[in-house]
Amino acid sequence: MIISPYKMLLSPAGRMGRKDFWIAMILFTALVILFNFGLQRLGTDSTLAFLISLPFPFLVLHMTYCIYGKRLHDMGRSFWPLTSMIVSLILVAIVVMLAFGGSEYVSEFAQYDRKEDIDPAVQNEIIERYQAEMSKSPATVSNVMMGIIATFTLWCGLSKSEAKDNKYGPLIA
Repeated sequence: MIISPYKMLLSPAGRMGRKDFWIAMILFTALVILFNFGLQRLGTDSTLAFLISLPFPFLVLHMTYCIYGKRLHDMGRSFWPLTSMIVSLILVAIVVMLAFGGSEYVSEFAQYDRKEDIDPAVQNEIIERYQAEMSKSPATVSNVMMGIIATFTLWCGLSKSEAKDNKYGPLIA
């Protein structure tokens, strides 16, 4: 039995089998692509696009917890593996950005006092140096993060369901 799109995407309670998980992932991906397409059509200078995009990250995070959370519940697990994956994504992004010039960038600006005006030529030179350093490996952050997400998604989507009722709900027929 396939559960409703509302329950798949917006309700964190209960369990979700493998088939429903993959259907939910397809719906989720389609919604994100459709939303991004709509924002591009509205343009970057649009106030409406800005106002619409404000709640979107929170909605995506909620849907992520609903989809992965119900699947983890079906496997007999809590939300903690998902929370750990999200924290690891943040840590990887910070470490990789610092490794590719971020610490030097912060250090260059840290030598100036807050009230001190920075010469625009010096400021531009610092920014250009940092951007040149970051451009040496532009795909590193996204590749590592996509690898973590893909591995976690495959683990959730391919793992077997717990074959009995558990504390998260009854066995899905």
